[in-house]
Amino acid sequence: MDAFIKAFEKILKVERPWHIAKTEVISSTKTVHFYLEYDDGTKFPCAVCGIKCGVYDSTVRVWRHLDICDYRCYLYIKIPRTQCKEHGVKVLGKHEFGRINTHFSFKLEELIINRCRSMSMSAIARELGETDTTLWSVFKHYIKQGIDKMDCSATKRIGVDETASKRGHHYMSVFSDIDTGKVIFVTEGKEAEVFAKFYQGLFDRMGDPNFITLISMDMSKAYIAGQQQYFVGAQVVFDRFHIKKALNEAVDQVRKKEVRTVEELKKTKYIWLKNPGNLTDDQQQKLQTFLQQSSTKTAQAYGLKTAFDQLWAIQESAVEKTLQVWFELVKQSALQPMFRFVRTIKRHYKGVVNSMTSFISNAAAEGLNSIIQLVKSRARGYRNPENFKNMIYFIGNDFKFSFH
Repeated sequence: MDAFIKAFEKILKVERPWHIAKTEVISSTKTVHFYLEYDDGTKFPCAVCGIKCGVYDSTVRVWRHLDICDYRCYLYIKIPRTQCKEHGVKVLGKHEFGRINTHFSFKLEELIINRCRSMSMSAIARELGETDTTLWSVFKHYIKQGIDKMDCSATKRIGVDETASKRGHHYMSVFSDIDTGKVIFVTEGKEAEVFAKFYQGLFDRMGDPNFITLISMDMSKAYIAGQQQYFVGAQVVFDRFHIKKALNEAVDQVRKKEVRTVEELKKTKYIWLKNPGNLTDDQQQKLQTFLQQSSTKTAQAYGLKTAFDQLWAIQESAVEKTLQVWFELVKQSALQPMFRFVRTIKRHYKGVVNSMTSFISNAAAEGLNSIIQLVKSRARGYRNPENFKNMIYFIGNDFKFSFH
């Protein structure tokens, strides 16, 4: 038996002054219990001052540990209370096997966090036979640990994008550092007030709002209002993705109106909206036929769209002149949806031109949003917004957690 205990002391990395006093294997429940005690006469550091003190008394804490041969493993550890001359009786501040007053050992918590990279919390809960509420509490602890270590002192250029947290117009605003690609702040909503929260959040992360020189965002009225109130000195770059989205909507409005009289336009929506490189061979052939043989208003709108896309590829000095020429082409086209798009561009003129000349975009934020939606789909949604927020921080950073 001594050899058995010694072997498991090595496996579990039990070191003096701790030792395994006894073990218990229960086949009916497929559990194995290890009872750990400290050597008599051992002194432990006071939880307040750190001075080693004698033991006043002790209580037993139970941690679930990594499974052993398909058996659930539990550690029953005798936790001392110290008798400090200055601070009185105190429970031991920390233990090498786990956090005091928690259910899992450090090793099992590490496994849970690593599983979160590829599994939903409900799936991990089923695998471990635990409630997802308990697992979320572990996750929350370590994400807070990562957030508390954030350093935004060098953050100068940020991107902000909204992502749906659940059905029914519930949103999260996600702020990221353009230069590092890391998520630095997440908050509920997409109103102007999210910028107020981000303003304060920067200070909490050793950043300074006055150092922000550029903000990449969409043309949301709320976001614009928030930027003008809290980051008025920052250059605004309206994100290319959202500009093109508005243009695509204008082109589709032209098609929707024209399809009533032009039978051939039925079921062609995505031919006009997709990037040419993403079209199938059949779609490309159909598009070329329309452009070569058709005089439809939809084809005309598509030509204007293609010309507008080129504005991101020309020399910076030629952007504004070319944009003015494009405005004139739209005027000549007499296409009302395209007129409305031009009015949108003129209302946000400086930020649009900055987008075309600065080579800055929300591409990283959009890519992150795609991953966020994938994670949300994998979890079949998040009932608790705080859990969703913490998951965004998790996938948007490379946190180095301390499991000890």
